[in-house]
Amino acid sequence: MGSSKTRAIVAELLDAGDDPSHLRFLGYGEAESQGWHKGLIANLDQVSHSTKEAVEQAERASGVPLESAVVGVGGPQIQGASVASGITLSPYPRELTREDVRRVVENAGEIPLAKDREILHMIPGEFVLDSQKGIMDPIGMQGCYLGVKSHIVSGSVRAMQNVVTAVNRAGVLVETTVLEAFAAAEVVLSEEERELGVLVAVLGGGTCDVVVYKNRGLRMTAVIPIGGDHFTSDVALGLHTAIRDAEAVKKSFGSVQRNLGKESTTIEIPGMGERASWFVPNSALTDILASRAEEMFGLILDEVLGCGLDRQIGAGVVLCGGGAKLRGICDVSEQILEGPTRLGLPPKITDMPAMLESPEYTTLIGLLLYAQKLWRLRSNPVNKSLGSIWKSLLART
Repeated sequence: MGSSKTRAIVAELLDAGDDPSHLRFLGYGEAESQGWHKGLIANLDQVSHSTKEAVEQAERASGVPLESAVVGVGGPQIQGASVASGITLSPYPRELTREDVRRVVENAGEIPLAKDREILHMIPGEFVLDSQKGIMDPIGMQGCYLGVKSHIVSGSVRAMQNVVTAVNRAGVLVETTVLEAFAAAEVVLSEEERELGVLVAVLGGGTCDVVVYKNRGLRMTAVIPIGGDHFTSDVALGLHTAIRDAEAVKKSFGSVQRNLGKESTTIEIPGMGERASWFVPNSALTDILASRAEEMFGLILDEVLGCGLDRQIGAGVVLCGGGAKLRGICDVSEQILEGPTRLGLPPKITDMPAMLESPEYTTLIGLLLYAQKLWRLRSNPVNKSLGSIWKSLLART
């Protein structure tokens, strides 16, 4: 559910595995988003109507009714915080059990929050056993004190409830809500990237949602108040044309790379009202878009520096979302964030149409795979690994 598009996807579980190939695509629906303002719901009826339209398209395509769904959330309501907590196990060293790990992880989620906020995700990172740090799986080890460093992602209670209400009004129950940047990162990152340090940015219509991983754990969550809609508005204002025409010009001719030898070329800008169309240098469009891109990545850099992670993003940057399709965006990212940048493409599921193999659909496919894991955990409550324990604690039910 974004400021620009509302999308729904349906797939069939082929078996109980977590691999994307264990899902078969059944249907997809998309509607123009209405009722959003700067990443927040401004009109429930309009948002619900867009959601219903996307759901009905997906139902017709798949031939099955949609009764419930995993729903992605993001925008300025989201906040992230890293916390440390621990428990004393006993006066003398003893062997740690799975229950000890569960206790310390659940204890980390009991931090006090403002009355208007609720925990969306609680992602455990590394464990501390007595004075030893950097432990990934302490089960079976000996110790007296067990601590854990976790990352808490919270959302505004009112904003979250508005999302749930809008989806319910569309005739769909919300199984759980998931941070969209987290869902996208889950499907585009390798274990090596998580270990070395990587930043994932989802360039949406109203905002840019950012997460950073290091040592296989989530280290930062941030929301940048700039999205594709701001690029379009800049073009409309700078070139004196309607928003719809500005969007078309941006998609057809837009680039954020300056000095590419196109200064001598011109593009036609549709006029408004009685004014005829006119021509401007291609460089004028590039300057407008490049300025906004540089501002956006500058704000991302500020967030990273503020968290002390500037030298810890060794694997670089991954860009997802519709805004990632803007020409030259990876180059600007590399210049400002000083790290290799690539597009985050969604993994393929069985029978998935080629049109969905684009960064603007990565979040959608990520939500689908999150739903797949959630179904497996709920159908098999006996978790045998620490990784399964963590996964089961991530889902907000």
